[in-house]
Amino acid sequence: MLKEKNIVHMHRINLYQTLLTEGQWSYINKVFFENDCRKRKNSLRSLFEAVLYLLVTGCQWRMLPHDYPKWQLVYYYFRKWSKEGRIEHLLNKLVRKVRKKRNQSESPSVGALDAQSVKWGNRKSDNGFDANKKVKGIKRNIVVDRNGFILARTVCSASVHDSHQAHPLCNAADREWERLEKVLVDRGYRGEIAKDIEKDFAISLEVSNTPNGTKGFIPKPLRWVVERTFSWLDWFRRLSRNYEESTEVAEEMIDLAAIKILLNQI
Repeated sequence: MLKEKNIVHMHRINLYQTLLTEGQWSYINKVFFENDCRKRKNSLRSLFEAVLYLLVTGCQWRMLPHDYPKWQLVYYYFRKWSKEGRIEHLLNKLVRKVRKKRNQSESPSVGALDAQSVKWGNRKSDNGFDANKKVKGIKRNIVVDRNGFILARTVCSASVHDSHQAHPLCNAADREWERLEKVLVDRGYRGEIAKDIEKDFAISLEVSNTPNGTKGFIPKPLRWVVERTFSWLDWFRRLSRNYEESTEVAEEMIDLAAIKILLNQI
């Protein structure tokens, strides 16, 4: 029976590139599911892989392939893991593990913050209009470390100014990353918000300015990694537009994308 299951799984690997390797699943089972050994009709591995399939391909929940469990069950477990904080916990564990593997401190001391406006793809979601970038949809706000790994994220309406999300972002980053003391930002985050963040979290916002007289795009030290992280997120079709009805689900999708990227480096 076990041999037959392995054959079926190997056949599915040839079909779906989003399936996990044995090493990746072993780590997820240990950290994410805490070595859950309960007998189930549908394995936790197949449920987790189904969510990754939806994230990478951008399909609808109802359009999940029949090789996976029923979409209602997959969605139920996805929401359950989200509410329990398991997805965010796994992401933070992975960031620490990969940083340690690179001979870096588990908690970074310097980060970079920026925002990305994303076009709407779902009429039911909370969409706004970013007058600066001429985009109707939502805005993703992230803090990353020197490697581009996501340390904290928020999602809001595109009409909200970038600086309004800096305080909750730094609050989330400060709770998890004990050594974080400086965050690089652009000129949109100057003023009172920088003073409030330094007062509340002892995190200084350092503005990276473009030299006067400079024309065109100039990569700035460390801050360019934020743009690279946004380009990584664009690899996932579910994130190419905003298809989520709530900002909470949109944030969990960002976490899952970051998890998928990090899993390839453990």
